Amino acid sequence: MKKILCLFGALTLLLSSCSSDDSSSDSSDLVLLKKTVITNSDGEKLTINYKYDGNKIVSAIDDSGDTNLYYTYTGDLITKIEFKYPDGTIDQINTFSYNAEGKLTTFVRVEPNMDWGYKEVYTYNADGTISVKSYRGDSKTQTSGGETSTIKFVNGEVSEILAITANQPDHKYTYDNKNNPTKNILGMDKIAFVDGEGNGVKFNILTDTADGDLWTNSTFTYNDQGYPTKEVDKGSDSLGTLEYFY
Repeated sequence: MKKILCLFGALTLLLSSCSSDDSSSDSSDLVLLKKTVITNSDGEKLTINYKYDGNKIVSAIDDSGDTNLYYTYTGDLITKIEFKYPDGTIDQINTFSYNAEGKLTTFVRVEPNMDWGYKEVYTYNADGTISVKSYRGDSKTQTSGGETSTIKFVNGEVSEILAITANQPDHKYTYDNKNNPTKNILGMDKIAFVDGEGNGVKFNILTDTADGDLWTNSTFTYNDQGYPTKEVDKGSDSLGTLEYFY
């Protein structure tokens, strides 16, 4: 959840080519995250505001003047996320490709200013796991590497990511049984395992253990609908305290 929300971003987490798409679901009865306030260990606050078209995420804009996120859909699927500075300069572009069944097949992250690119290619296995091949290169071509990892799932959530090489850490996740703030955002569940880490789809990540280090160690306060209103993360990769508004 942390990665998507704050690159949602970052982080975690907009231009939408389908802002008037009739396939967008009526969100009047859906709980959608409107704002996140992050307070770091020094007491500094960052506010991220989210905009929607129905239950399609359009943008995630922070008040720091740093990179903002803009989302593009094709039908009901998120196909691009652009990270832009307030002056419109593009810092990063994430693109997502799917098969005819709507399953993610390729994720590409490009940083044009650095002429850097990273790609993941996914294979869906009969046992329910996903095999991942990752490649690196320039912003146009990613062919070097070919490292392999395996993603495991429990109850629809990423439970483990097992890396074959040392370039990426292994991850093991535990969850609560409450509602994830992003669960009603269309298409977010399809991309919850990209870039070497998992994000909660229905539930919230309590712990993320990466190569023996507790990256995430969160406790939550919930509202009467079972959505978190506050998260206190004491893990080594913590953003601090997060407050959620719907």
